[in-house]
Amino acid sequence: MGLGRGPISFASQLGRRFGRSFSYCLLDYTLSPPPTSYLMIGDVVSTKKDNKSMMSFTPLLINPEAPTFYYISIKGVFVDGVKLHIDPSVWSLDELGNGGTVIDSGTTLTFLTEPAYREILSAFKREVKLPSPTPGGASTQSGFDLCVNVTGVSRPRFPRLSLELGGESLYSPPPRNYFIDISEGIKCLAIQPVEAESGRFSVIGNLMQQGFLLEFDRGKSRLGFSRRGCAVS
Repeated sequence: MGLGRGPISFASQLGRRFGRSFSYCLLDYTLSPPPTSYLMIGDVVSTKKDNKSMMSFTPLLINPEAPTFYYISIKGVFVDGVKLHIDPSVWSLDELGNGGTVIDSGTTLTFLTEPAYREILSAFKREVKLPSPTPGGASTQSGFDLCVNVTGVSRPRFPRLSLELGGESLYSPPPRNYFIDISEGIKCLAIQPVEAESGRFSVIGNLMQQGFLLEFDRGKSRLGFSRRGCAVS
């Protein structure tokens, strides 16, 4: 079911009738039994007083060269509260429609422009105090640049990643959104690099969105997000 900005998407066709807004909650797929995520069509989130007061908002941007995507602006990145030295220009959307960042429920992993990714990876490697997996194991073939062995560790600690977005909002997902199990006792950083020279955009994938109530308000051109209202009951 299409939820993009294109004229034939489900959200576009029902937009006028239901307030040009939709929202969804993606729950943790690793839980057992697996919980049910949900989608709401219409302005049903920010009209509720308790939800509205808890929501943060960032502007939705439009790329004329890729008008169906929901673009947002990343201004900075923090790891455990420390801002990384990343040139803000690496996140920019240029006049040819290259670069920028989209939020997409149809992409699983998160993909970040390579200059930013390298800084984030270095910061995580400095802060993670867990042992590396045995060479030749599943992590070697996983394609991820950072994996750790959590065997026997009841509550492993991972650094906290926060994204400073346009509109002075801060998106701070829990570590389980970006450190995922790839085999028994092995967790890997579920972020991949995007070559800056390719002109491709960065993507905030659905794993990074888990546990957040996300409201795509097309009428006001903004994305709302909150941890409230998206939890396993």
